[in-house]
Amino acid sequence: MVERTAAAEPVVRIEGLTFRYRRATEPAIRDISLTIDPGEVLLVAGPSGCGKSTLIRAINGLIPHAYPGDLAGSVMVGGRSTSEWRLRDLAGIVGTVLQDPAKQIVGATVEAELAFGPENLGLERVEIRRRIGEVAERAGIRGLLGRETAALSGGERQLLAMGGILMLRPRLYVVDEPLANLDPASAARLLGILRDLADEGHAIVIVEHRVEEALDLRPDRVLYLEEGRTRYLGDTAGFLAVADPDAVKLPFDAVLARFRADPALMGATRQPGRHGQGPAPPDEQPRLEFRGVRAGFGDREVLHGIDARLGRREIVAVLGPNGSGKTTLFRTAMRLLAPTAGEIRVDGAPAFERSVAELATTFGYVFQSPSQMLFARTVREELTFGPRNLGRDAASFDFIVSDALRRTSLDGLDGILDRPPLTLSFGQQKRLALAIALSLQPPTLILDEPSAGQDHRTARRFMQEVLAIPGLESIFLVTHDVDLALTHADRILLFRDGRVVADGPPALVVEDLDRWIGCNLRPTSLMRANARWRPADAGFLDAQMLAAHVLTGTAAAESHGEGGLTVGTG
Repeated sequence: MVERTAAAEPVVRIEGLTFRYRRATEPAIRDISLTIDPGEVLLVAGPSGCGKSTLIRAINGLIPHAYPGDLAGSVMVGGRSTSEWRLRDLAGIVGTVLQDPAKQIVGATVEAELAFGPENLGLERVEIRRRIGEVAERAGIRGLLGRETAALSGGERQLLAMGGILMLRPRLYVVDEPLANLDPASAARLLGILRDLADEGHAIVIVEHRVEEALDLRPDRVLYLEEGRTRYLGDTAGFLAVADPDAVKLPFDAVLARFRADPALMGATRQPGRHGQGPAPPDEQPRLEFRGVRAGFGDREVLHGIDARLGRREIVAVLGPNGSGKTTLFRTAMRLLAPTAGEIRVDGAPAFERSVAELATTFGYVFQSPSQMLFARTVREELTFGPRNLGRDAASFDFIVSDALRRTSLDGLDGILDRPPLTLSFGQQKRLALAIALSLQPPTLILDEPSAGQDHRTARRFMQEVLAIPGLESIFLVTHDVDLALTHADRILLFRDGRVVADGPPALVVEDLDRWIGCNLRPTSLMRANARWRPADAGFLDAQMLAAHVLTGTAAAESHGEGGLTVGTG
């Protein structure tokens, strides 16, 4: 932990910062004051829309240089106001890793991407090559060298984006939800890099919804924002005592402590229902079937003979390491990538007999990077594009649009239908991509990292709304959010190195901890708590429901040991 002294000059000093975007009616942040010292780790947390991204833009100079609006107060970086810096020069002090790495990566190859920043700063080629070797080792991406960036998985791109900032050696690293696309092992590696940088004297600002994992970074202070204001600024213990467990995903022990301190919180808990009906009978025709499927990019094979049946009425979560083939699996199903061998069948018929547009009427596919789905001038045009091209009745468009916005919690945003999609925040773009998929009213949803960019409350609400959609039969998830998968899925497909290494009910799949950890997954505090306290005849309970169960007094009698897991905050 950093020791702040009066003599230390802060890297960042913010005083009375208030900012309102030009077209907004209310400020995004109000009266924020704080300092960030060399060697300090500051975790910024809070519900979606609380001002976290706006604060980052103020620190890295995008406000006021790229985002016009009404600015009050001051932001000093390196002893100088951000309004006096040129963005090019400020980038040498503040390095930013964006939520969506697809927006940050510009190089065609991994080496070109790593070299891009230093080349623009005029560094010598010998020095750039030396840094590439050093950064590739430090970021754990040596195995990516020589590959094209377009063929990388979302998690691999996230690590590469971090590598690109490491190449510049800034004094302050600002990372915006870096864990969303990373498997737990890769997330731990990234957090270890940030911790080492802080120990070397660099300042770190990390914005993260996955608070339980972010706490492994041992932040010196936590800034907790609500509605653009500072709700709390202090140590971790104080943050855990005031954070809203419905809005922020806290370690289970912290949720339990909050419920114990305020029993009224238990009255608002509701376990997300399961939409599916459990694993499909062996003789039932599956919605999606893979028979010996192989696929890859160029000479690199990613899927090595996949055999899997995904039922018509079940929720299936696909888990595994970054780059293990999870997204590639569904890209082949949607004919966005041609398999090199094997067969894919949809509702019993070969997938190649249908066009991509026809497949979209069966599968509502939401990409990991929402910007890849957005192209229209307004949100309204995005939502009506699919129904219009499928020849749906124009009289139904208003209902389709309003229903999709409501189910994705976008209906409360002022003027949302007339806004250009790419002006929305990453989390809002993610929800819009989901709304676009819902607008086609498909019987099956394929969701790639659905909780990325969403706070705990929004992710839970979205899942509840999706599960209640009339006519929706099945959901296939690709996710690194282990708790989301365990509390919703009927089945888990566990991937490693392009192969399915486990397929079964969540409670059965997690029993083999060696295999679980070998797939770059880790036992979460909620897994440990469920192993100890959940009713034997129940599925996995989310943190709120399990805490309520424990505190009602029934859990003590039902506790069935630790089942190979130990309860803790890890």
